[in-house]
Amino acid sequence: MNNAERALLALAQTQHGVLSRQQALCEGLSPSAIDRRLVTGQWVRVFQGAYRLAGVQPTWEQTVMAGCLAAGADAVASHRSAATLLGMPGAPRWVEVTVPRPRQVSVAGVIAHRTRLLAPEDVAKLKGIPVTRAGRTIADLASFYSKAKLSPMLNYAVAQRLVTRAELEARATGRRHDDVLRELLDERPASARPMGSEFEASLFRGLREAGLPLPLPQYRVLMDDGSEVFLDFAYPDVKLAIEADSFVWHASLADWQRDRARNRNNDLMALGWSILPITWDLVMRSPAVAARQVRRARETRLAGI
Repeated sequence: MNNAERALLALAQTQHGVLSRQQALCEGLSPSAIDRRLVTGQWVRVFQGAYRLAGVQPTWEQTVMAGCLAAGADAVASHRSAATLLGMPGAPRWVEVTVPRPRQVSVAGVIAHRTRLLAPEDVAKLKGIPVTRAGRTIADLASFYSKAKLSPMLNYAVAQRLVTRAELEARATGRRHDDVLRELLDERPASARPMGSEFEASLFRGLREAGLPLPLPQYRVLMDDGSEVFLDFAYPDVKLAIEADSFVWHASLADWQRDRARNRNNDLMALGWSILPITWDLVMRSPAVAARQVRRARETRLAGI
């Protein structure tokens, strides 16, 4: 093994086992040497100009990395590829990249977008792959995804602290292709703490559609011992709290139990609060029934005042 081969092997190990034709040329391999490796099976073509080393197990991340390499310098995984890498729900495993203008990219199997501006703060490395950050990814997807498709992705990104509402607000500048993002933000209250799940966002929409007065999201209650409790939703005028009663939307059952302990429902009730637990299944499958439960609980509290 010569120096060029050793250098390319080390490089491929940092790139999920793939490398580009340009990288091989820069290390001193001739076009004929590259072609010979492809013919003998030492390298396997993933895309035009991007190759996998034989013996390296194929993965989807490897394919995305190869797509970035095939698209050339400064190409980054974006749109649906970025959403999948970031863990956003509902994103298909497509190979999709963004490159700076005026470059033209035409590689079979790779969806390429061009942009006039890709700020350094919009790009990160994830598993060694250059990828657009969550805020940029959501803004990109908003140009062609519906509200229904983008909503769970936005909720996930906010819940996982991948993006802040302030950043999304800055990206919803009023341009035509920002309409979906703007509408999604308008449906979500601007609260001191981000809404932590699709459950909370869906419940908020359901209550509004039912014509109920809107509760305050992430309402802070100061406890007797000086600690703070944040309620998912609250009607402070009647001391009615609406809580997401499902650990599905927390990282684990242990996290859910800690959340429940933090809520300190017994202490809240001692302060005069009533707690209405609402399950995810009810909100997602029967939002009208959930709204009726909230209405009934609120009316009961009003009658007791």
